[in-house]
Amino acid sequence: MAINFDISKVRSITRGEVNGAARFFVLAFCAAVVWIAAVWFSDMAKSALSTSSLQQTRYHTLAQLSAEYKALASGPSASRMGETGETDVMAAFTQVSTQIALGSRVSRLAPTPDGRRCSVEINRLYAEELADMVRELSVRGVRIISAEVRALPAGEERLFTLSAVMETEA
Repeated sequence: MAINFDISKVRSITRGEVNGAARFFVLAFCAAVVWIAAVWFSDMAKSALSTSSLQQTRYHTLAQLSAEYKALASGPSASRMGETGETDVMAAFTQVSTQIALGSRVSRLAPTPDGRRCSVEINRLYAEELADMVRELSVRGVRIISAEVRALPAGEERLFTLSAVMETEA
């Protein structure tokens, strides 16, 4: 079966010279093209809207993290609590333990009633973590007034257990 395509027939259909099915098919084809274009543009708009809201959420998260980092990086003045200008030992230790990712290795954390001192015990510390913790606590205005450090062999390295009493610097 051979299909003969004659441009004069198309012109006569578009001019409205042919009655019947041909005019209907042209109208149906035009409607299908319009419908496909509308669906395509609608999908593009939804995609752009979802991308925009995702980017906005990411921006707000980044801004929040940046503000938290600035607060941590500004030193002891950022972690000062109350009007007396004293550092809250528990809050400072909690921030440091979260930053260093001590997690479940903190086996005891007990504050004194006045809030100036607290007792802490941490198990399975690497030497770098211990040094980072002491440095970060001193930056936040907390000092260790007494400590017991036990070294435990762990392969070629040593893990430390720390029992310490900390207080705010006066």
